[in-house]
Amino acid sequence: MKKTRIAFCVRDMKIGGVESVLIRTLDALLQTQKFEIFVITYSKIKEQVYTDWFAAHPDVHVYPLYPARFLGTDLSHFFLLRIVQHWCRDLYRWILRLRNKIRGAGDIDIFVDYYNFSFNSEFRKIKQKKVVWWHSSINNFISGNYIKYMKNYDMLVALTDGFVDEFKQLYPEYADKVVRIYNPLDVKKISVQSDAAAMPRGKYFCCVSRLYADKDIPTVLRAFDIFWNKNNRPNVKLFIIGGGSFRDRYEKMAAALSVADHVVFTGPLANPFGYMRGAMANILSSFSEGLPTVLIESVAVGGINISSDCKNGPREILYNGAGGLLFSPGNVDELAGCMSDVFNGAVNVRKMKKVARDGLRRFDSDVITKQIMNVLKSDV
Repeated sequence: MKKTRIAFCVRDMKIGGVESVLIRTLDALLQTQKFEIFVITYSKIKEQVYTDWFAAHPDVHVYPLYPARFLGTDLSHFFLLRIVQHWCRDLYRWILRLRNKIRGAGDIDIFVDYYNFSFNSEFRKIKQKKVVWWHSSINNFISGNYIKYMKNYDMLVALTDGFVDEFKQLYPEYADKVVRIYNPLDVKKISVQSDAAAMPRGKYFCCVSRLYADKDIPTVLRAFDIFWNKNNRPNVKLFIIGGGSFRDRYEKMAAALSVADHVVFTGPLANPFGYMRGAMANILSSFSEGLPTVLIESVAVGGINISSDCKNGPREILYNGAGGLLFSPGNVDELAGCMSDVFNGAVNVRKMKKVARDGLRRFDSDVITKQIMNVLKSDV
């Protein structure tokens, strides 16, 4: 039987939730043996964990569209150089698009724009079925006026019921083009990985996140400083796991706090689940999310979450606060209070863990794979 040829298009493969979900999705689709899979990126994949995965899966074809490193997705923070890079990069990509370079990936049946219309420019002249995955909030969709791209796509996949409900109310003309599919999760595999991973000793909080502005790491640092001082400076650490262009800035910020000696930046870890499993709580402080994978992973390894109540995912994952603690985005005092509540046993952590754990079936890889396959039918 002829396999359906699908191209998953993603700007880059950095350590983060979207990329880890993509890998899990590819794993699940490969097991069905019904698809020939291409992964199209803007620039060459550099992260070791992903280069290793693709090396172990040579049947997945990787195709970088814009291989020039200087004109990749990581641009200089120096604004004058950044402007020059932007101009050169746009010209470079425009020239390659004129050559229809994306078609070099092969005779594709379905193109999947896997991150928020990133490939809209490349997709304009493509006639095959096009599906876009939206990994952010409805607020970001509205403010960015992304609805203007919908005419170029056959289907939009959102990650939460909350997004879908608001989308249909706002854009009824596209109500039949949106569907909710949760991120897939292999609970057993994550459990095995967490058992095999290193776990620090002592009491600590854990924050697994890319180190970028939208993740609001400053709120975590300031809240931890308040928590530490208000609880008589206990022997508690904060592990911040992840990489990103804001790392140096956040390390300097942490060094200026009274709690500086208790904050540890580990950098990216291929297997952070041991840290997450042993934490008093795992913290997410984002201003905006789609369906934050790290919260689901925390539940899968038996952890408790403290999360900003941002749109759209945390409240849905944590059952409106019954399965974890929620605080207002950017509210340092609320987050510090949540840390204190967990540390002092002022909340029923065991009950919250059970509520969240009972809801994991929603994200089961087998269930989600069937939903994804339904969307990835070659007929438009």
